[in-house]
Amino acid sequence: MLPAGPFDRLADDVREFLWVLAAGELPLTGQGDLHLADLRRLQGRLAVGEPPSTLAPARRRVALLRSLCDAGRVAEERAGTLRLTDEGWEFLALPADAQTGFVFAAWWEGMDWGRWSPRSGLGRLLRRERDLLLRDLAGLPEGRVDQSSFTRRFRQLVGHRWPIALAVAGPEVWWRELWATALAPLAMLGALDIPGDVTTEPPAWFGVNDASGELLAAAMAISGPVTSRALAPATRN
Repeated sequence: MLPAGPFDRLADDVREFLWVLAAGELPLTGQGDLHLADLRRLQGRLAVGEPPSTLAPARRRVALLRSLCDAGRVAEERAGTLRLTDEGWEFLALPADAQTGFVFAAWWEGMDWGRWSPRSGLGRLLRRERDLLLRDLAGLPEGRVDQSSFTRRFRQLVGHRWPIALAVAGPEVWWRELWATALAPLAMLGALDIPGDVTTEPPAWFGVNDASGELLAAAMAISGPVTSRALAPATRN
């Protein structure tokens, strides 16, 4: 499941992970995993949100980072090692805002949402319908948005195309699924305002902000034109 710790540092953690690779390639086990010593070293640099007595949070975090890096082609496995690519060096030279946009694009276009969702089939359906989600987010007004109401409305929109999706999962499942696979990553990247920290529990509300406009504009460039009040700050730049 994607939200499994403190996630306000997702783009920062991608950068930290790549700086570790920039200092030298990391050897992999026969199963393609990092060795325990390297996991412990990374645990001290990443936002795993757990005491150092357990490596499980670091494993989950590194698995997420590696998936993002694979999607963005900024790291690669070669000859039993994990190493930085030319694109990875270019990423490290980008300003912080551009790095955040890059991480967003890797999640939006390259990630298998089903791998990180409570229900893989529904997570993959949400990814398939991410352009519909984009339009729904882009039309939001400023201020707080009740998440349960937003989810119910979006569920009905998707249900018009995929009626079976309404039958196999109720509003409560959709609420958690939409948060876990779609809205939480936006909050991780600072593109949605929420009360408190990002956790596995969906918040009662969220709100769009200027960063929402920038990242939704990036998604618009990928997916096609979308008219939006949230996009206004980005399209004026």
